[in-house]
Amino acid sequence: MKWLAADSRPLFIWQRLAGSLLAYTGKRMYGTKVVKMASLGMRMVGEMRFPGRPDIISDVRIYTSRWLVVERPETAEDEDLLDDLRLLATELSANAIKHTISGRWRHGSFRVRMWLDHRRVRVEVMDQGWRSRPRLRNDPSETSGRGLHIVAALATTWGVRRRWLGRAVWFELPIPSRSRGVDEVTLARTSIRLPCLPGRLPYMGCHET
Repeated sequence: MKWLAADSRPLFIWQRLAGSLLAYTGKRMYGTKVVKMASLGMRMVGEMRFPGRPDIISDVRIYTSRWLVVERPETAEDEDLLDDLRLLATELSANAIKHTISGRWRHGSFRVRMWLDHRRVRVEVMDQGWRSRPRLRNDPSETSGRGLHIVAALATTWGVRRRWLGRAVWFELPIPSRSRGVDEVTLARTSIRLPCLPGRLPYMGCHET
């Protein structure tokens, strides 16, 4: 693998060997995360694993916005919220592809999850790790690497947590009060399962037609 530097190869080998352990512990860790988020009053409304390729970013934008609109149809008219959601999901996904094994390894991938309650939406992008930790860059001479500054500026809160393999970078956005009123029509619409997008990977909240 030409992209692997000499000092990064041990990390790569360790991640491959740990795959079997991850398969054994994955369900337990996932269950713990669900319980933790449930204690905060949030439930998962979307999850998808994407291949670590730059051309997949458009799919991330489509799916995250559709997950939110399927669960909260009234947000379809809130362009500011949807624009911020797409932009921040794009920044975190692009970072995972550019700066971690998710994009540097030909079989790499990253996972996106969305959590929701009546006041906020939370998106997590889980990558396959790298030597360094995501951080804000304060050097004004740098022309790239400003994605986390955008996240910090637009999100109400954001952070990084370590996982068994890799990291999860997350952000939260508020759902404006004008988008929180749910009447009987809205409740009926939330039960609708939209069809999967033609030519796209299936995702939570859609069904094959």
